[in-house]
Amino acid sequence: MLALTKTPIQPTRLERPARALLGWMPTNEALLMLTGRRHDVTPTPEQAQLAEKLRDAVAGRPVGVAQTGLEQPAPAELLAYIGDLQKDPAAAGLINAGSRVALVDLARVCAAQPLVHVDHAVERVADVDAKDVLSIARVTLPASQTIQLPATFDQIQKAWVLTSANPNLRITGVGQASAPNGAPMFGFTVGLVSSFLRVAQYQGRYILVDGYHRAHGLLRRGMSVVPAFVTEVQSFEALGLPAVGMLPQEAFLGDRPPFLSDYLSHEVAADITVPAMQKTIVIVGLELQTAG
Repeated sequence: MLALTKTPIQPTRLERPARALLGWMPTNEALLMLTGRRHDVTPTPEQAQLAEKLRDAVAGRPVGVAQTGLEQPAPAELLAYIGDLQKDPAAAGLINAGSRVALVDLARVCAAQPLVHVDHAVERVADVDAKDVLSIARVTLPASQTIQLPATFDQIQKAWVLTSANPNLRITGVGQASAPNGAPMFGFTVGLVSSFLRVAQYQGRYILVDGYHRAHGLLRRGMSVVPAFVTEVQSFEALGLPAVGMLPQEAFLGDRPPFLSDYLSHEVAADITVPAMQKTIVIVGLELQTAG
């Protein structure tokens, strides 16, 4: 009699296409990217050769950063829109802190993020009119919007669960109110934090801080000079880059930094697939008994 064994069902792995700046990554990180960030997969000889080729291309680049004339004043067509941004809470905070709206040449802005998701980049700029600077500004410098966030309630765990593919999903504050029956309610406010195309000028170098997917999408469509917030910062910490998940500092602050246009270059970047990530917020209500 044959003994039948049941093969465990593996969960579906959701992946997204991306472009990665492999030429600026350590070899082990570049190979991990090429295998879809799977530690259980051994890179092929072809992948190892590709990683070495891209790193050699970066090493062979001329030293220096040509960013003279990268920034231009905002055109008259944007003055009314900038006035509206000054009334927007999120944008006003940046403006009051010293940020300015300007036209920047995205192709020559330095990149600090190792990859961009191609599908998301295309979606974000699909409706932009390339000939209308105001149409571009509405995407690169969007006004705050109220949106509905779907949430599910876990009755067993007594928890609200909110999930979004947008990494800007955040707990934005705390509050209290009264239920219709007068009972007190305590909780949190949750929302999608406004995200702008933001460029920081640090040590004389323009670096993209936020808006990578929109920037990539615009460049894919041939739009390079676009409106953005520009801020001069005096320290690396003031850049506000995430503490993890970025290229090594020596990559984008070194003598041969990557530019946003390099995501499109097959000499220093490559197509990869990476696990699809989602942002989840869990708000749990706990009942505890403690000794008096």
